[in-house]
Amino acid sequence: MKKLILIIMIIPLTGIGYLNAQEMSKNSAFDILTKWEGKWTNKAVFEKSVWITERVETRGTSEANLILSNNYLEIMVYNDNDTTKHLICYDQISNQFNRWEFKNDGSNTFWTGKWKKSENSMTWNFIDFTNSGVNGKIIENFKSDEMIRIRVDMKDKSGRSLLKINSTKQKI
Repeated sequence: MKKLILIIMIIPLTGIGYLNAQEMSKNSAFDILTKWEGKWTNKAVFEKSVWITERVETRGTSEANLILSNNYLEIMVYNDNDTTKHLICYDQISNQFNRWEFKNDGSNTFWTGKWKKSENSMTWNFIDFTNSGVNGKIIENFKSDEMIRIRVDMKDKSGRSLLKINSTKQKI
């Protein structure tokens, strides 16, 4: 009887895990990564928030290339005096995309992503290794092969907006 109860409990959990998984082939992941490839002009609006004292608009460029046998996407972002390197890959073990961001001031962040084919968008969730209660989300919506719209929203544990960015990338 205990085995039957255990099986009844495990089957729905397994089904939910399967539904939430984003299992894809190496080729499918490659097709998604190539959406970022190339040279882009960037425009971003940083809204007033806890981390940004007043609304700021920036412009810059970025360049994305596949590296390491096409398993990683390297994105270099150049805005004003800031340079950022992003590394993105698909992890078949966890069935998600991983994104590391390294800034020229020495700081870095890590994000996990899920591709939504029906919306042609990637949703990234910030991983808070410091356990400070910061929640973050990046949504990159591929409007076409030539334009990406990006929304960044980071909040503290009480829900206050720490950072809010609306951005577009236009392929050069």
